[in-house]
Amino acid sequence: MPLVRLLTTSLCLTTPYRVLACELLSLLAGALLQVSLAWWMASRGGATDLARYGVLYSLGSLLAMPLLSPLVDRYAKINLIRLGLMGLLLDAALMSALAAHASYRLSWLLAGTLLSVLAHGLLQPALACVLAEQLPATALAAALRLRKRCQAVGRLLGPALAGTVLALGGLLPGFLLGALFLLLALALASWSAPVPQAANLGQAERWLPALRAGLRAKWGVPLDRYWTLAGCLMMVCFLPATSMLVPLKLQSLGLGAAWLGACEAALSGGLLLGTFWLADKAVRRLGRWHALLAAVALCGVGLAMIGPSQQGWTLLPAFAAIGLGLSVTQLVGQTHRMLAMPPDFRARMTAVHLASGQLSAALGPLLAGLLLAHLALHLVYHCLALGFAVSALLLLRVPGLKGFLQQDHVAVTGWYARHHPQAFG
Repeated sequence: MPLVRLLTTSLCLTTPYRVLACELLSLLAGALLQVSLAWWMASRGGATDLARYGVLYSLGSLLAMPLLSPLVDRYAKINLIRLGLMGLLLDAALMSALAAHASYRLSWLLAGTLLSVLAHGLLQPALACVLAEQLPATALAAALRLRKRCQAVGRLLGPALAGTVLALGGLLPGFLLGALFLLLALALASWSAPVPQAANLGQAERWLPALRAGLRAKWGVPLDRYWTLAGCLMMVCFLPATSMLVPLKLQSLGLGAAWLGACEAALSGGLLLGTFWLADKAVRRLGRWHALLAAVALCGVGLAMIGPSQQGWTLLPAFAAIGLGLSVTQLVGQTHRMLAMPPDFRARMTAVHLASGQLSAALGPLLAGLLLAHLALHLVYHCLALGFAVSALLLLRVPGLKGFLQQDHVAVTGWYARHHPQAFG
């Protein structure tokens, strides 16, 4: 089992493997806590409480990552990973205590959600950048591939584990098991040695200039700016088609909840297969640029298949194709992008990228809701597939992207600062 192998390896080897194990454990814990919390809110508070939770989580995540990113660039990332895990553990302890006393209090649950958002604001940028800080360029690509595999395993096993625990034991075991996973992750992170930082934030008044410098750097590199904007627009069309609209599609076909699980499993299975096999093969055979275009086309074909589908079995290959394409798009260029950023700007630029994903997650359902108010469901899927294809064409207009992806890892190290020094002045 990949989970057991990684955890065993992390006990014996270096900090990067322990960090990957921490991330895998935090993904499993996050699935347990989020599914359990959503189920509790749905059964006790209904749609109103779920909506409040969703709005607070989305807005908080959108703001927290960029605002906290200067800290991640200035302090040792492994220390911030520990701090983020402590925040998540406190949130899990709060939910466990409320569940143990059968005390449903929305204000306390939302306070825990806010704590979780702040913890993720430190944790996610630090996890995204720590491998580049600890490994040479020649080893970074393999480490990032392993990270994507761990994420795929966590996202495949996490919801299934959460559903099983809820069905067999109820809310309290779900919260407690999530807290246990976080405690194990914190133990591994505490065992990892920090990498010394060249600079320290020192005084609070330096935070705002550091934040402005990070935003200016992200905007000042045209390649990275337009690459991020194109990805954001693609996700606005992609996310609702593969999440909120899927239950409506299944209900329109007269299919039950088991088919929802089957579609999610097909998507996760395609993602897992891609990260373990297809992504590497596609890059070796086609090169990074053509592999990226082929993967985006595969995602578009999968989205276009969902709308006209009239039977459940035709949905499964569509979601599997989407998962395969998504695995390649997530891996191609990630190492180049990380190496191209100056080390002391990585967290801030990565945080803006992550925040753009949160913005897509907020705008996507809004767009889908507006389309549903005027069009039938199958036409909404056609519109989203077309929007995804048009947004994907913008990748062809990103200045210098093709040549950037065709370079090797040594050539792209420090590329942003060499070609756009004014962005980091």
